[in-house]
Amino acid sequence: MPRRLAPLLIAAFVMLMAGPTVLWPPHAHAQPMQQIAAVVNDDIVTMRDLRNRIEMVIVTSRLPRTSDTARRLAPQVLRTLIDEQLQIQEAERLNVSVSDAEMERARSDLEARNGLRPGQFDGFIAQLGIDPSTVERQMLANLLWSKLVQRRFSNQAVVSAEEVEETRARLAENVGKEQKRVSEILLTVDDPAQEGEVAQLADRLVNQLRSGASFQSIARQFSQAANANVGGDIGWVLADQLAPELAEAVDRLAPGAVSDPIRTIVGYHIIQVSDTRILAKPNPADAEIRLSQVFLPVRPSDNSEQRATQVAAVRDIAAQAVTCDDLALLAKEAGSPVATDLGTSRVGELPEALRTAAAGLGVGEKSAPINLPNGVMAIMVCERSDPEANLPSAEQIRAQLENQRFEVLAQRYLRDLRQAAFVETRV
Repeated sequence: MPRRLAPLLIAAFVMLMAGPTVLWPPHAHAQPMQQIAAVVNDDIVTMRDLRNRIEMVIVTSRLPRTSDTARRLAPQVLRTLIDEQLQIQEAERLNVSVSDAEMERARSDLEARNGLRPGQFDGFIAQLGIDPSTVERQMLANLLWSKLVQRRFSNQAVVSAEEVEETRARLAENVGKEQKRVSEILLTVDDPAQEGEVAQLADRLVNQLRSGASFQSIARQFSQAANANVGGDIGWVLADQLAPELAEAVDRLAPGAVSDPIRTIVGYHIIQVSDTRILAKPNPADAEIRLSQVFLPVRPSDNSEQRATQVAAVRDIAAQAVTCDDLALLAKEAGSPVATDLGTSRVGELPEALRTAAAGLGVGEKSAPINLPNGVMAIMVCERSDPEANLPSAEQIRAQLENQRFEVLAQRYLRDLRQAAFVETRV
């Protein structure tokens, strides 16, 4: 099953900072909780469903726990519940179901991701004031939708070996260019009448994100992209892999920053950059090297001429050595008081003086003399193992391309279900 179509997983929960806060006006509690919030074909979404989901969104996304927040979230949360009902109805129509074992695996995954022991999840979410039934509904809808999309489009999402190789070759051509780790929240606009409502929601989410709300949690609850289940993570991308409007925003964003809403043909995108790196350029600090040294001491009482003599002697020994064995023999003959073999280390773990000298040396190459407080040394690289380049593997490329195709197809599928459905909202 494509990773980006796996069941929606709730982000790490946060304990409430204050005492109970009323999220709904007092009169709302007096109304029958089975009051209808929306009619979806032959089914309904109740006010209880809506209220419980809003409370879950607020807690998991670290949004302000106020009645104003609940009011502002209500339209989009209701839309999400309507979409889930359409997905459940489509699964029933096509006789697609989820087994108890699949639900239990999803629950176990949720427990593991939240650092809980098996069986603790219900008690934990109840402690946070979240109705377990709203979590179960979300899990069920997303498991069913994942199965539906997989079964319907598995043949259309096949990626050929040629496509994988073309993508890898294109990445290889961009070696040395900057990549950014990008996440997105997508709010689609299927009906022009929704334009204002969706734009307002996008603005509100940006404000909350810039005030400290969790991007991953907001993406899981609001994004309509198929990567919502992984917190909106797109992965490492080059600018030219994105739509021009998104690429322009990504270019301007520093790590941790959140973009303004970006309008594209499908709706509004909110982008965050979490990190940057140079494509296929490994970190030199991760190289492992085995070093040999020659060291000649300098006493604290020695003057500059005596130190210069030792520098010259070290330079001469290093110049004569062709191999690490040569360096060891010459160092012993010169009376070096320390062992020549420094062993194998990561470059990044070496003392600063050695790290600077060794970083650019190949096997058999030697450094210039290095002045130390107690003497002079030179080093030779006996063995070197450089880290692999960070180009993705063929399997990683294939999975990414498949996920992209499934995402487009899933969005079209849900859009068609919306257009064919009878939906009446009553709040």
